[in-house]
Amino acid sequence: GRCDGRELRSYLGLSRMIRLIISICILVVAVTAEQKCHPDSHGVRRFNGKPCASTTRYNDGHRGACGCGPASSDNPFNWNMEQYVTAPNQKYFDNGGDSQWCGQNCGKCVRLTPTGGFVPGNGKQPGQTHSITFMVTNDCPINDNRVWCGQSGKPGTNHVNNHGYEVHFDLQNNKGQMGAIGWDNPEVTWEEVGCPSQLAGEWRQCECH
Repeated sequence: GRCDGRELRSYLGLSRMIRLIISICILVVAVTAEQKCHPDSHGVRRFNGKPCASTTRYNDGHRGACGCGPASSDNPFNWNMEQYVTAPNQKYFDNGGDSQWCGQNCGKCVRLTPTGGFVPGNGKQPGQTHSITFMVTNDCPINDNRVWCGQSGKPGTNHVNNHGYEVHFDLQNNKGQMGAIGWDNPEVTWEEVGCPSQLAGEWRQCECH
């Protein structure tokens, strides 16, 4: 009824192996849970059938590529720093084109809804997952932004960035508005929607209107 040394060592080795396997499983679950959107047959990430986008934050004090500031300077209107506005990737900004000024999608609004996920090493789980509507007032050009904004085609053409998203939205954070809602580069689903009346009125001030 006694265990000799070899049996004890065997038991302890098995116990360590089981703990290691459990740790690996927990790690795999944690990593795969960070991105809720999964690639479809074309490699485009989707969440419950909805198209997904990656996001980052920026702090910009210029009028932007849609001309949302006085024409006599490069300064933005105050609302273009304070409101929910975005600089999408180049191919969304100009609907597949290459213009970096007055892109075809300037002034459009998109509803972004966090999935609860994020790109590993580049964000955190959002503090809230309510939908928020953003207006396009700037551009995220391909050059110098290829990891996020390097898509080579517009949405629907199966061109994605380095993380598998067909669209990327860089979100204005000049007044800390992203921090205020607990968004640290969340993964989102997106859809084009009508603009809220306030943003629609402010858009009429922009040069690209």
